[in-house]
Amino acid sequence: MADGESREQRIERRLAEIRLRPDFPAFSEHIQRVMRSAQDEDASLRRITNLILRDYSLTLKLLRAANSPLYNRSGRPIHSVAHAVALLGLDAVRHLAGSMVLFEHYRGGSPGLKELMLLSLLSANHAYHVSTETGYTKVEEAYICGMCRNLGEVLVACYFPRDYANLLIQMKDRPVAPREAALRVLGFTLEELGQACARLWSIPDPVTNSIQAWAPVRGQDGSVEQLNNITAFAHGLTGAVYRREPAVARTSVRLLVETYSSILGLDLDAAQRIADLSLRDTKDTFAALGVPLDDLRLRRQMEAALAVADQPPPAVEEGASTLRKAGLLERLTLEVEHAVGANGSFDLNRTLTMVLETICRGAGFDRAAFCLVNPERTWVQARLGLGEDIDSLLVRFRFPMASPGSPIALALSLKQDLMVDSQRDGRFEHTDLIRSLKPASFGLLPVVVDGLAVGCLYFDRGSAGAEFDEDRRKALASLRDLAARAIARGRSADRSPVTVR
Repeated sequence: MADGESREQRIERRLAEIRLRPDFPAFSEHIQRVMRSAQDEDASLRRITNLILRDYSLTLKLLRAANSPLYNRSGRPIHSVAHAVALLGLDAVRHLAGSMVLFEHYRGGSPGLKELMLLSLLSANHAYHVSTETGYTKVEEAYICGMCRNLGEVLVACYFPRDYANLLIQMKDRPVAPREAALRVLGFTLEELGQACARLWSIPDPVTNSIQAWAPVRGQDGSVEQLNNITAFAHGLTGAVYRREPAVARTSVRLLVETYSSILGLDLDAAQRIADLSLRDTKDTFAALGVPLDDLRLRRQMEAALAVADQPPPAVEEGASTLRKAGLLERLTLEVEHAVGANGSFDLNRTLTMVLETICRGAGFDRAAFCLVNPERTWVQARLGLGEDIDSLLVRFRFPMASPGSPIALALSLKQDLMVDSQRDGRFEHTDLIRSLKPASFGLLPVVVDGLAVGCLYFDRGSAGAEFDEDRRKALASLRDLAARAIARGRSADRSPVTVR
């Protein structure tokens, strides 16, 4: 520690050192982009969906949350990100996005850092299940609070490994509490550094504030600060179960439960359920990310602390099990079909976004767009899209309807499906579409409503790989038909021409 520095100056100096690391600025920008997009109430479903689809682990986490009993009351599996975003809402998406970006960045570090990220993920799942157990409705907010609670320790372990080793020695040899050890080694607490970094990343205030949660808190008016207490309990449960020797872990858990029982209404049985469910969820997340997890060791540690008996896996309905075994293209198509035909409220934009998502994720194209014919039937313009560099495509995809020999004229004027491998089929190599978009392969499927081509689906790949076999052709044509049905339903409900935001 530098002489004469205040506590705040020490934190700022360390944070400045972290920001100079080569990977940190890009990471900070990524977090801020995710958080800003989900904070924007006017952000389009397409924009949020496209951002999520760029991150595989976030896609998995979002779909898993959407399929939880808290959100999915229908019992039908949700495979579409667009559907999941609409179902969960922007707040849930924002919290899930922030936590997964954080986890993804630091999980690839040293073995010790991976262990810390595992503990952070366990705390996140503990907080999630404490929320469901206690009736706290903002479960994703609690989840990211649990994930970020240990942020300061993660930062020190990652960027200042010598100081972190010294801190661990202090706790082992003396022993002293983590807060006291951090003050001796760093001149500030781990929580203070975590909060400073969270503010830098524009993580929401409730999450940033909860990083300091370590003891029961009641408001000045006597009310219980529920989110902080959930976070503190979740963090404490992780430490008691997984960071202590089994001989003392049971006592630590009992003391933790006694401390929070009057505030959260939890007993030892509830703590057992929370720990067991969280371990299962953590294992699933690690498996989805391709990260080995010593589940047996963790389970033995948990059982030593809590004496939790293994619970049988939940029963799965036969229909749902069969659907999970189907290919992703088929599953997503079935979800679109249900959205088109479902009773109750109907959202045309969401349904068309689901169609485009199915083309990209299910059929393997780089990008897909819904293109609309103008009222004068002279131009066709891309209005909605997903995939790589899609914003550029949305600007450039504006082509005349009647250009001789163009794929647009064939698809829309003649209502003809086109699926073209440009490297093998040179019919269109001199057309505006090929010169502007440069696809290695592409498809144009006219969307016909009441006998009139109102638009088309366009999809492409920038490199070879999309083979238009018979099954794929039929699947893509089926998606086009679903888009037409969705537009017809939207037109019938609004009694107005087709508009896409």
